[in-house]
Amino acid sequence: MSRPTRYPTDEAIAAVNLASARVDLDATGATVIKHSNNTIVLLPVERLVAKVSNSVLPGRDRTALERELRIGVHLAAHGARIAAPAHPDVAGPHRIGDAVLTLWRYRQPQPPPSDLAELGGVVRGFHSALAELAADLPTLADKIDDASALLRDRDRTPGLTNQDRRAAARAEPRIHELLDPLAPDTALHGEPHDGNVIWTGDGPLLIDFEASCTGPLEWDLAYLPDEARNAFPDRDEALIERLRAAVSYCVAAWCWADPEPTHEVAAAARHHVARLRRSWLAE
Repeated sequence: MSRPTRYPTDEAIAAVNLASARVDLDATGATVIKHSNNTIVLLPVERLVAKVSNSVLPGRDRTALERELRIGVHLAAHGARIAAPAHPDVAGPHRIGDAVLTLWRYRQPQPPPSDLAELGGVVRGFHSALAELAADLPTLADKIDDASALLRDRDRTPGLTNQDRRAAARAEPRIHELLDPLAPDTALHGEPHDGNVIWTGDGPLLIDFEASCTGPLEWDLAYLPDEARNAFPDRDEALIERLRAAVSYCVAAWCWADPEPTHEVAAAARHHVARLRRSWLAE
């Protein structure tokens, strides 16, 4: 079985040019600024970014971009601190050949501050704004199942060693034993790591909602720096610590399944599988 490949960057640019022409946007100078789970293309004249379907991961296909846009529209309307979708007349989703793309407002990133406490309130507001859509979101258990399928599939994750797969096989039932008694009562971002946060002059904004799901609050908190978690006084720190290993389980799966990993993705793959092997899940 051949592994999936990414949507080529030149075809992504071509798709953005066609979609822009359809809705009378100026795509002059369109440039790829990120090429990982999806291809992100900056339209500098319009101050927009196009997100072009590219992911080969379970649950991250073209329909995921359409769902993400619906989530983004809802979040923006409810005051969540996000990088918002473009005007409804142009946001999409646009279908161009094999590609689907959506358009979002571009926010110029700035270096994060030394104190990241403000991020906690932004994540808390995100949860509140997303709560109305909880019934339409997948569950965290679904996310774990998708990761497990990747870790078992030698064709999709050929870089894993036999030792890694044995560790993952021990971890899978233990994650479910941890999660099954917990009420999946929070609508989560799903992956609020620093790569999904844009720091601006007005504070942090969350991006990338494809991984949004329902689960225990502590799943999102496992991604946050210590000072940001103070916005959640009722948090269970012991559960957060145990869930960090489950986060590594999922991140290892996503990274090892990347058919064309960047240096950063490859490094993350090695880091998280090593952390999984050392965790309580693989004992």
